[in-house]
Amino acid sequence: MKFLYRPLRDMDSSTLPIPPLSSHKLVPLRFLLASILVLCISVVLNLTLLYFWLYSTQLLPEALYSPAQDVLEYKTVKFHSGFGLDLPIYDQEPSDAVDQAWAGLYEFAYSKIPRTQAMRLPNKTYPILGDNPRTYMLALDVFHELHCLDEIRKAMHPGKFLAITSMFSSISRLDYYPATSEGINTKHMRHCLSSLRQSIMCASDISTIVWQWSDKSQAAKERSDVVHTCRDFSKLQAWSKDHYAGDMQNMSIFIPDDLSMA
Repeated sequence: MKFLYRPLRDMDSSTLPIPPLSSHKLVPLRFLLASILVLCISVVLNLTLLYFWLYSTQLLPEALYSPAQDVLEYKTVKFHSGFGLDLPIYDQEPSDAVDQAWAGLYEFAYSKIPRTQAMRLPNKTYPILGDNPRTYMLALDVFHELHCLDEIRKAMHPGKFLAITSMFSSISRLDYYPATSEGINTKHMRHCLSSLRQSIMCASDISTIVWQWSDKSQAAKERSDVVHTCRDFSKLQAWSKDHYAGDMQNMSIFIPDDLSMA
């Protein structure tokens, strides 16, 4: 039996039907593209966070050690304007109540700390006479600034205040800072003004003073009675009271000491 060979009909490849791509083959490609997109977004976000972290560390370097740093807390405080009826007791005319309020701000300024904490201070300090185990004296600067401000307040009323009061004792020091008809010794006032200026510049409060329209004045008026983010002063007062060293000792007595700084 003979078989006849019949050649197949030529077909143009372009006429061949193309099978549709299966949808399950597209899923890995879509997943890959989505993964690349997520990775790019993650890299950008992490680089952004790294930039801001590095920038913030430049703005706020590691703070110097203070034994009171562990009690720091922050709160929002609305300031008084000091005008009209918005006068807290500290802004009122001198009286026994006003003077006591001011003195109470820095009543426990003279503090003592143990040797372990004294070793961590950025500056060496002096031991307290007679304490065993040995303790060391210091004062938080905020109380020194308040003392200075109180002395400037007293200098505004030279007829009432006859002498400067020590920050560390209730005894007036007539022999050291004599009062005059023009106020308290100007050398001390210069010291206080210099100290306050440096402290204000150091803290550099960036809370915002604003201007608001006043119908009464028919003008835009400055408003300093705005809110601030403040350290809780009462916490520092409590710390100083817990570490109070009493009246300052006789500073003319030399005390040998081998305190080494950390």
